[in-house]
Amino acid sequence: MGLVAMKIGLTGGIGCGKSTVSRLFRERGFSTIDADAIVHDLLAKDEETIAEVVALLGESVRSPEGGIDRAAVGQRVFGDAELLGSLEAILHPKVRSTWEKAAESGGDWLVEIPLLFEKNLQKNVDLTICVFSDPQTQVERLEQRGMNRTQALARMKRQMPVSEKAELADFVLLNDGSLEFLTEQVDLLISNIKNLQNQ
Repeated sequence: MGLVAMKIGLTGGIGCGKSTVSRLFRERGFSTIDADAIVHDLLAKDEETIAEVVALLGESVRSPEGGIDRAAVGQRVFGDAELLGSLEAILHPKVRSTWEKAAESGGDWLVEIPLLFEKNLQKNVDLTICVFSDPQTQVERLEQRGMNRTQALARMKRQMPVSEKAELADFVLLNDGSLEFLTEQVDLLISNIKNLQNQ
């Protein structure tokens, strides 16, 4: 049997290094797509999405450029589970159809989905990978991005614990060490994936 095209879902906690793993896969010939980047595009440019979000949250979330001000949206939905659920009901189906359509073009795809397990999207991909870092490393990386410790811990608390994601994933990449160590794991994983495809 020849190579079977593969759709891989990539997840992990905030500050665990998902975008680094995505870049390593891209450098090794995978097509990659990021669910957060799709949301960004929808809120900036997609007229239908912008209209639906304004209808839900009011004109105050519209940015001067005509798109949606993500910071204003964050303030509106933070701590309001019902409002957040309504927003996700607008965005998530559009995000899913965007990456599924992209993956139909063939080849191997790595789809970066932070809420892969929270939204039960693992059934939409062939394999799942979790990038794991210990919580202290996550906080340090988020502090390097300009967040203070309290903000970093609050963001981490809003997500499923990365240890739970690791238990649910088919493969786990450890990202507490050097970039070289992470790269070695990615190379080993890709060779395993190629073996699976050739079976």
